[in-house]
This record gives sequence, C-alpha cells and structure tokens, in this order.
Amino acid sequence: MKQTLTLFILLLVLATQTDAQEIYQHHSKFTIYEFLDEVAAQKLIEINSAIKPYSRKTIADKLAELDEKRESLNKRQNGELDFFLKDYNKELRREELNVMYDSVKFFSKKTWFHRNEIKRLDAIFYSSDKFQASVNPVLGVDFIVNEGNYRRYYGGEVNAYLGKGFAAYFNFRDVAENEVLIDPQYFNMIPVGVNRPNRDKDLTDFSEVRGGITYSWDWGAIGLIQDQFRWGNTYRSPSIFSGNFPAIPQIKLRVEPVKWLEFNYIHGWLNSDVIDSTRTYIASNGEPRDIFVRKAMAANMFTIKPIKNLHISLGNSTIYSDSNFNPAYLIPFFFYRSVDHSQSSQSNRAGQNGQLFMDVSSRNIPYTHLYGSLFIDELKFSVVFDEEKQRNELGFKLGAALHNVAKTNIGAVIEYTRSNPYTYRHGLDATTFENNSYNLGNYLRDNADELYFELSFKPIRKLKCRIHYVTIRKGPDAEHYGFLPGFAGISGVPFMESVEYKHTEFGLTANYEIFHDILVRASVVRSKITDNTNSYTPQFMRGQQTMVNMSLNWNF
Repeated sequence: MKQTLTLFILLLVLATQTDAQEIYQHHSKFTIYEFLDEVAAQKLIEINSAIKPYSRKTIADKLAELDEKRESLNKRQNGELDFFLKDYNKELRREELNVMYDSVKFFSKKTWFHRNEIKRLDAIFYSSDKFQASVNPVLGVDFIVNEGNYRRYYGGEVNAYLGKGFAAYFNFRDVAENEVLIDPQYFNMIPVGVNRPNRDKDLTDFSEVRGGITYSWDWGAIGLIQDQFRWGNTYRSPSIFSGNFPAIPQIKLRVEPVKWLEFNYIHGWLNSDVIDSTRTYIASNGEPRDIFVRKAMAANMFTIKPIKNLHISLGNSTIYSDSNFNPAYLIPFFFYRSVDHSQSSQSNRAGQNGQLFMDVSSRNIPYTHLYGSLFIDELKFSVVFDEEKQRNELGFKLGAALHNVAKTNIGAVIEYTRSNPYTYRHGLDATTFENNSYNLGNYLRDNADELYFELSFKPIRKLKCRIHYVTIRKGPDAEHYGFLPGFAGISGVPFMESVEYKHTEFGLTANYEIFHDILVRASVVRSKITDNTNSYTPQFMRGQQTMVNMSLNWNF
C-alpha cells in the first residue's frame, strides 16, 4: 500500500496544475446519460460511451458544445438542455458564481436552498476561487404496489472543487429492503451493496459510500476513489464491467493526450469472501477474528478514434490474490496475462485470472448508434470450431439504437447478449471475477442469453415513456458438470444444454424528473419466470406475475 500511495503522489507532482477538475457522475443518474447519448447519435457531440461514469466536467463541456448548436435541436431537446445547464453551470460558469457567493458566509440564508438564473436549487451551495461545494440530500423509495415490497434509502451527497486542480466528492446512502432483492445469486441490474440482515427488524439493510479525491490536468486525471464503473456500450447491462457490484476502492487514471486516443486504467482492491485460515485468530473475547484472502484487480482500456464517431476500444484485466503488492499491475498499459505467465510457472493453480475485451461503437449513420462488445475469459484458437475440444469461454453483445428519428422524439433499441459456459468463472475461489461474491460482468453471468426490445417516446421535456420486451434464457451452471474452469476436463461443453431459467417480460414505464435529481417513476410489468434452480429470483417473482411499481427519488 505504501508503494501505491507513493505512485499516486508522484503522479500528482508530475502533473501540471490547470483549471481542469473531475467529479464522477454516477451512471444511475440515467437522464443526463440518455440525453448525451441521444445528441451524440445526431452527431452533435462525440463521446466515449464505452467508459462510464463520465466526470461532471466532461458532461459540462458536452453541454456547452451543444449550447452552440441549438438550431439543430427540437423544442423538447432545447428545454432539456436548459434544464441540465442549470446543474452543470456550476462547472461552466464558476467565475460568475464566485462573484455571487464569495462574499457570502457559508452558513447564511443565501447558501441554503438557493437558486438563481444560472444555477439549480441545491440544499447548500457555496462558491469561491479556492473552494466550491454543493450539498444535497439522498432520499428515495421504490415500491412494488401489489406485493407490498419496498426499498428505501436515505443519505447525503457532497461535491467540492478545491483550488484549480483538486476535487472531492462523497455520496452516502443507507438502504433497507423488506424483501431481499440484491442477493448475489439473483439477476439484478441495480447497483448493490453487501447485505446485512437487521436482527431487530424484519429487514435487510446495508450502507454504501462512494467518492474520493481526484487531481486533473488539461489532458488527464487521476483519482483515489471508491466507486462503481461500467465498461462496454449497452442500454441494459454491459458485458465487460456491469457497474452493479459493490463499490470498489481504486486508483483511477484517465488520459487523452491526443483527440484520437483515450486511455483508462483502474487498480482496485476487492473482497474475496475467502477466509485466510493462516491469519485468522481468536480474539481476547473468545470470538474468531475473520481475515479474508487478499484480492485485487487491474484493468485498462485503449480507445482509438480512427474517424469521427467511430470508437474502437481494446483492453485487458487481471484478478490477482495471495500477495500484498505486485508493482507490475500498477503499470497501467501492461498486458497482464503475460505478467501472470512470467510469475506462475505456467501453473493454473499458481496463476491469476486474466480477461481480454473489445468494444466497438459507431454513430456514423445519423440518429443511429451501432455497438458491440466482446469479453474473452478463455479462447483456444487451435480448436475454436471443434465441438468436442473447444474452450470458447466468452461473452458478447450486439445492439442498435435509434434516437429522436427525424426529430420526432421517438427512439428504439434492439440488443442481443450471450455468454458461453464458464464465462466469468474461475477454478480458484480467491481469483473469481467477483467482488463480495457479486459478479463484475454481465448480470446473467455464464451460459445465458438475452434479447431486448425497447420503443420510447419523449413527448415533453423531462418525461420519457417506454415500452419494452425481453426474453432471457439460462442453462446449467458450472456446478452442474461437477467441476470449474481452469482445470482439466472442461473442453467441449455445449451452450445451453438445457434451459434451467426462462424469463419473458413486457412492460410499460414512465419517468419524469420534476426538479433536478427529483424523479418520479411508474411502471406496469407482465412477466413469466420459470426458475428450476429456485435461486435466480425471489420467490414472489416466479411464475406468471403482474407487477405495479412506483418510485420517488431525490438523488437517484
């Protein structure tokens, strides 16, 4: 850890201080992400949507770019642009806000629940040359009306800019469910945390904190943060890193030295959920002190932009354990599987768990986004087409989206996702592609596929109506075959030998962002779920069901 901090400080010293600063906008704030994706498909801006979250500075710059192209927007889009600028003007028009607030005391009437012609309403806001801060509550409830199940959360969020190069952010929420919905075995696309059963109440609750400190310069940024991240283009769940796992403490590096190249790197510390018996001991009170096997990850992604609106991303990652520190995995641009081979004597039992991935995104056709992702866990090219010997442990996603076609406010998505047997799996418990037992990749995990359709309409600003249909299938897990990958005897396992889980769903959803970060949503979903394993969904969701959902969220 000392070496990690030394590297972090060294990079700060080497960086040239500028006005660039980065606070990461979590991908759960989907309204701004959908808006940027829409205008990118109209070729009004260009953005690397394979890597999320975006920073608030990146979003602000894209909105400023769009502000100069208002003639290309329809009435609804211009209204949404005005709405979002009220939030991200805190980055774009900081000098004006400094003049307005610098002479005001922090705990004064003007800093509490105050807004003006260029800024949204914040619970607390202050701005000066050396310090800007926004403080807002986190409140919400998601309610399945006809079942009586709910999830509620509360907490707070702070965003702060310090001087010219530093930024810090903090988001805390305490979450409770009266029916467990985020068990690691369940198929879930909501950001999760580690369940802690409440002994005093019939609830399962957990708390989670995201945030950190970053330093930025003109062409890059580095941060020591704890957060979730999504890699891979999608309108559902990515095939590379889903962003739904518990937040990971990490060193995050992003550089864009030239317009045609962007590089992203993460080194994170994971929870293995594997007890280290050699370090576990009995405390003075007679209780065992559980200590987990050390587990960490390194991942990088190069995004090349050969022509405008075409992005090709290539990267790799490794999950490693049983060592305090390996400096090779702090070298951002390395091919980590080769590092593993050089240090494990080619032994699977001594080695680590490596992955390769690729993502392609094209917005070259007006109003259209074509995209695809490939995740390779293991692939033997010599027997790739041999049904008995192949070991094609990979997942992929193909999709197409239409946005605001001919400025009609109508959109559509079609997306197919598949993962072969053993994808995301590993034979060693301490090097699985997981954090706190939650899969880091696609929410369906291995030996599954999904076909998704969506038709959407945005009649007025801030309101989106959506019709969707999805069909999901999942075959036997690795345990069905009596072994796990990484060892002998797994060649030739067929894709979906039998269907153990089947899920079809048709739904109607409407969401409206009343004020900034205050969202109301209603949906009706008709589903049919067959789960032969009795493990992928809660009991009350199985069979044929009609779910009526309502939610009200402040800071979703």
